[in-house]
Amino acid sequence: MKKHSKIHISFYKGLGQTFLVLIAISSFFLGLLWIGLNYYESTTPNGALIHYIDLLEKKQYNEIYDESKKVYAQYNEKETYVDYLKSFYGDLDLSKATFEKQNYNSTEFEYYDMLIDGSSIATIEIKKDADKNKWNARTLTNVHSYKIDTPTTDLQMVVNDNLIGSDRIVAKDTPSVAYANLKDQEQAPLITQYFIDNLIGDPNIDVQNSDYVLVKDAILDQYYAGPVLDAETLSEYEELIKTVATTYCMYITEDATFNSLRKLMYTKTEFYDAIRSFNNAYFSAHDRIEFENMNVFDVVEISEDGFIGSVSFDYIVYIGERSQTYSSTYQLTFLKVNGKWLLSNLVIAEAN
Repeated sequence: MKKHSKIHISFYKGLGQTFLVLIAISSFFLGLLWIGLNYYESTTPNGALIHYIDLLEKKQYNEIYDESKKVYAQYNEKETYVDYLKSFYGDLDLSKATFEKQNYNSTEFEYYDMLIDGSSIATIEIKKDADKNKWNARTLTNVHSYKIDTPTTDLQMVVNDNLIGSDRIVAKDTPSVAYANLKDQEQAPLITQYFIDNLIGDPNIDVQNSDYVLVKDAILDQYYAGPVLDAETLSEYEELIKTVATTYCMYITEDATFNSLRKLMYTKTEFYDAIRSFNNAYFSAHDRIEFENMNVFDVVEISEDGFIGSVSFDYIVYIGERSQTYSSTYQLTFLKVNGKWLLSNLVIAEAN
């Protein structure tokens, strides 16, 4: 009887050990399966979105910034970017976030609308990291993106302390943005165009090429870079800018005819059409005008056939013994036509 009991005890003990081994083996393979599924999820667009929302919910903004630099060209300073994410997402209930894929086909990017309670909150871009077979997500800020037109393909720049170069070239031998108003774009100077996107606020851009200067467009998120001008050429451009700006101003005040201005302009532009039909009869009758405090600045040559410059000045309108002072700042664009520099555009700019 005792022998029979021992057999039973041995049997159940062996059965228990086998059961434990099976559980261990099953747990091991289930663990491998979980790891495999988790890895697979991390390699999908959906996994990237889930991971990104998880970081946002946990307010791990520093980690988001650090991860973004692994895949994206991150030109924002860390503090600026983190502050933006805190402000943008800080009060949102991200547990309600859902995503709708936008209709855009690319092997490298996908775009999703983030929705909360049916309202679009943000656009999320995910990018494939081919080396790691993994998708990474970021918020498109839709705040600022900048183009930089230049005659060189070797421009080296620092944007918010981040060095950029030829990797940000998006077009070569393309018409400059400065000449978008030309009716015939074949007349526009051809440049190399750099593109910097997803910037929060105005960037600090410095050109590392010591023989180049950088100028901001007066109204667009656009820059122009060109070689440093010799003294003779710069003086020539400055005098032309002064002449054209004062003639334009005198036409507006009816102290010069349109014909005197037309001789200085390239006629095949939208700007020319607008000025030709301009009604300048509103300006008050006066005896004479004078120009003072003339200052030319931000002159840049973006090709052999195109340059840009700005000028600020005061013009004083006299009516008898009385006078009224007006301050103006213009940015002027010039195009070389048949060997002669002609005005192709003029916009009101902020004072220097």
